[in-house]
Amino acid sequence: MNLLILTIVLFSFVTPILSQTSSYLAGMAKRDVTGPSVGVMFWGYGREDQTGLGIHTRQFARALVIQDQKSKKLLAFVTAEVGGIPFEIQREVVKRLQSEVDPEFSYGNVLLNASHTHSGPGGHFHYSSVSFLSKEFYGESYAVLRDGIFESIKTAYLNRKSAILKMGKTIVKEAGINRSLPAYLSNPDTERKEYSDTIDREMVQLNVFVANKPIGFINWYGVHPTNITFDNRLISSDNKGIASLLSESEAKEQGINDFVAIFAQANEGDVSPNMNLNNTGPGKNIFESSFMIGERQFRASQVILKSEGKQLLGGISYTQKFIDMSQYPVSSEYSGTGKPETTCPSAYGYAFAAGSTEEGGGHWLFHEGMTNKDRKFYIDWLAKFMLQSPSDELRKCQSPKAILFPMGETKPIPSLPQILPYGLVLLGDLSVLVLPHEVTTMSSRRLKKEVSSVLRTKVSEIVLSGLTNDFSGYITTPEEYMTQNYEGGHTLYGSQSLNALRQEYHGMSLVLKEGTQSAKSVATLQPLDLSDRVSSLPIPFANEVSKEPKKVIQPNANVYRPGEEVSCRVESANPNVGFPTVKSYVRVEKLDGSTWNSVRSDSDYDTKFIFQKSKLLGITEASLELIWETNSSAKIGEYRLVHEGLYLGKNGVKTPYRIECPSFRLEDGKK
Repeated sequence: MNLLILTIVLFSFVTPILSQTSSYLAGMAKRDVTGPSVGVMFWGYGREDQTGLGIHTRQFARALVIQDQKSKKLLAFVTAEVGGIPFEIQREVVKRLQSEVDPEFSYGNVLLNASHTHSGPGGHFHYSSVSFLSKEFYGESYAVLRDGIFESIKTAYLNRKSAILKMGKTIVKEAGINRSLPAYLSNPDTERKEYSDTIDREMVQLNVFVANKPIGFINWYGVHPTNITFDNRLISSDNKGIASLLSESEAKEQGINDFVAIFAQANEGDVSPNMNLNNTGPGKNIFESSFMIGERQFRASQVILKSEGKQLLGGISYTQKFIDMSQYPVSSEYSGTGKPETTCPSAYGYAFAAGSTEEGGGHWLFHEGMTNKDRKFYIDWLAKFMLQSPSDELRKCQSPKAILFPMGETKPIPSLPQILPYGLVLLGDLSVLVLPHEVTTMSSRRLKKEVSSVLRTKVSEIVLSGLTNDFSGYITTPEEYMTQNYEGGHTLYGSQSLNALRQEYHGMSLVLKEGTQSAKSVATLQPLDLSDRVSSLPIPFANEVSKEPKKVIQPNANVYRPGEEVSCRVESANPNVGFPTVKSYVRVEKLDGSTWNSVRSDSDYDTKFIFQKSKLLGITEASLELIWETNSSAKIGEYRLVHEGLYLGKNGVKTPYRIECPSFRLEDGKK
């Protein structure tokens, strides 16, 4: 009798799993794409004085590859922990995937999303010299990002196994706030009443199961990774990177060592994580705030991971198009003016230079809300000297924007991309809008509504993947654009930008509904290839000669309690000497028996290293401060901090070195 009961219980437990047939193959992987940690201007805040001095968290590219078992169609999605990913990287990655991995990869099914951290080194954009977000181009750093993205996709592809995909959603609590409320409130009252909030707090997540065990997930939730502010000099993946690390650490605790957690960027255009709306909060400092916002996204993702979810069925389809956003004709049906309109060649506005007040602001000469009537002759004169003056036609097209730099009118080529990639994907009944922009909350809602009006019953969820396959400023609603808050000043192609995309996504939705475009269709319009025009600079300090670092300059204490900060300062070569060979500059090692085992590194959120140079009596000293922020869950025992790197000797040879700080005891805090 007991055996019969046991059989019934077991059968009832496994039956739901056995009844789920797999429509897909899936694989996941991640690769390190950390840039040079010293001396390179960070991408995002446009501050030339914000150059790297170390690492808070390393940068990763995380990939999910899905294949429909019936049609054999592929889909690759990557989120890389950088501010933006230029189209040049997608071009090269797709070409290499086609030749080395699978010819079915294309621009339409390889989606390269940037997490949009503002605390990563720039130098990987071909347009860097005039983008104002990053001033130089470093070919070696570009290659590390490109190759890391490629390898993550290739490995995920080779890891494909029969998989169950389950979709779920939940509300993310207190992880974002609308930073541009006056602009949002300029949208029609009747439209705003359709929604309960000024931002989208819903996280949509796709969980991936192989052999009834989760191997990872991808979710979409829009919030800026700007808890780490422009005062910071350490590479950091910020709140979304923290969320990924927490998720992967949690999975490791459950015995899943290769779990990959992708926290993709979505419609974050007007969403700040700084809950106090003054570049601070919710924590007492930038790192605590980053952790708190990351943890809130992590907690929401765990709710979805542990829920039943809805299994995705129905295959993969996609369409992709390059659009010249400098002169896109918008029909009267979409323009909102009752007559045909066009978009404009790209231009930065005065309000762009003002920055977002709630994120710390920009140049003191500017403020949000500056329009044509606020133009200053001396600013226009300086802008003309730095680049050129805009034409009267461009001023009229971009009105009421007070144009600072007419990026689309420079000769012989525009100073920013005008031809941009857009796409639409159907994965089962999940639809993904693919854009290279930062899209505001209401703009995203209008785009999703456009897609939904065509696909209707074919989709149950629609997500927006912003900052994907290129970067080209913001998309605001026409009403938001008129206010010329920061987001409007950084909407590059004028007030009709959103309407142009509504029109285009309506067309792309029809293509997917009717199946009228081949996945292999050849684009007649292509972005400019500037690879032969770009001059690459050497990584700063990569060839700085020094003697072998050996000395501990300022040792740590002998005893710490959980929750205390451990620090030790040692001699160091410039970390860039080891770029990109050195995969970890700092380790925390724990003594187990007679063996020292690495338990933390600069891949983790609770370590930091800070490089510094000082000169005393004509003698220059280069040092590295190693930091470990212990927490209440740290195990009692004996530990040590270790620094590893490469130094370049006078003989021209780069040689590894290692410095071990004194060991210390982590003791019970109750004692």
